[in-house]
Amino acid sequence: MNSTPLVGFVGYSDSGKTTLVTALIAHLSELGFRVGAVKHHRRTFDIDHEGKDSWRFTRAGARKTIITGPRQTALVETTEEQRPLDELAEEYLKGLDLILVEGFKLAAIPKIEIQRAELGRPLLCREERHDPDLIAVVSDRPLQLDVPVFLPDDISGLAAFICRHFDLRPSL
Repeated sequence: MNSTPLVGFVGYSDSGKTTLVTALIAHLSELGFRVGAVKHHRRTFDIDHEGKDSWRFTRAGARKTIITGPRQTALVETTEEQRPLDELAEEYLKGLDLILVEGFKLAAIPKIEIQRAELGRPLLCREERHDPDLIAVVSDRPLQLDVPVFLPDDISGLAAFICRHFDLRPSL
């Protein structure tokens, strides 16, 4: 089992999840944390490009293809079904202080929900259903909840909360 803490960021489409996660990655990295990220995609996707050598390897039947260069490495793996989040973290995300997860709203991991008033949607983790794994909410409107609420631009406050919640100290 992976000992690196995972925190999920959930919310409706266009709620600002990616923007928030990106800002947190930058902020936590500046503080000296080694941060990983996982993005859940509801549909199938392809990071490889038709005609490229790696695409040809995968199409020929390779179950795993690694694309590597001086500053990046990517793994394309053919799977029969969605791999569990804890399995992905254990196998691919070692040596990190924290893993930020966008999506996986039904996973049993600590979650932070992002909510925007203009979307006019209820909270996923408190109104649609009560998710006991919710640890905070990021919203552009005042909310009275049983968890802390942060404004979308309070990246340092949210980062400090996450560090306290998981008792994290930078490894670098």
